[in-house]
Amino acid sequence: MIPILLLVPLLTLAGAGPPGRAAGQAAWSTCAECHEQVAAHFSRTTHARLKAWEVGGGEVGCAACHGDPTQHLETGEVVGLVRFSGDPDTDSAACLTCHATRGAEEWSASAHAHQLACTTCHSIHTTKAPTSTCASCHQEVQALMLAPSHHPVKEGKMTCASCHNVHRANAGALRTEGRLNDLCVTCHQAQEGPFIFQHAPVEEDCTICHAPHGSVADNLLVANEPVLCLQCHSFHFHMGKKPVDTAGTVIVGGKPYPNVLGKYGYIRSFGTKCTQCHTKVHGSDLPSQGVPGQGRNLTR
Repeated sequence: MIPILLLVPLLTLAGAGPPGRAAGQAAWSTCAECHEQVAAHFSRTTHARLKAWEVGGGEVGCAACHGDPTQHLETGEVVGLVRFSGDPDTDSAACLTCHATRGAEEWSASAHAHQLACTTCHSIHTTKAPTSTCASCHQEVQALMLAPSHHPVKEGKMTCASCHNVHRANAGALRTEGRLNDLCVTCHQAQEGPFIFQHAPVEEDCTICHAPHGSVADNLLVANEPVLCLQCHSFHFHMGKKPVDTAGTVIVGGKPYPNVLGKYGYIRSFGTKCTQCHTKVHGSDLPSQGVPGQGRNLTR
């Protein structure tokens, strides 16, 4: 049983709610008498739902960001109120009075911090769609996302924030503390490895072969096959020599082969898509058939 001396304060707190909440709501309702449209949007934001104990007992409601409204309420003057102007130093400093976390430390060293204020991307009174906010500056990236091959951002299955943390102070503001590949394999686990037979560019950097924002080539490749593969690999010997058509056979490299596809059939078959045969381009645990490649041809 709870002692009577403890029961009274508990009941008082239960009726009053978290400390400071009533005061914040009262100030907000007073502001809403004139600023109806702002208040209507603000009521649906995270800031509107904050309680004093969540900000260390500090101000909540409009006064938390704009300061003491007493003079404004009496005279209508805006002198003394904090008004967000878009200036990076002034506006961000006001936000960081509450958001002074580890993320804030990284933010101060990030590329965005030197060019943008918090209010450039964040709207205090309304909500914004993350992707449309990013596109207002990164229009070239938005254009890539409309390419035939793209991540499902415009379909609503991802946002820029799925891969990027704009407050980070690393290259590209990527949502990873390690290699770029560590970010990619959070979704593409099948390509993570390690494999017995590795493909060197896959181990190094996914973007050697893939354009993450969008591409006209299939599978987000930076170029279509075989052009992409030929940036590192040479043609098969079938492609390197012009065949000679002799009595139903094709002489390639001094050896006769059945001429079932015509004089240039072998050139077409070996020069169209490397992945017709080398299907396991990310790596494999099974040795490929054929002696010259010593099992490393990534065919199975």
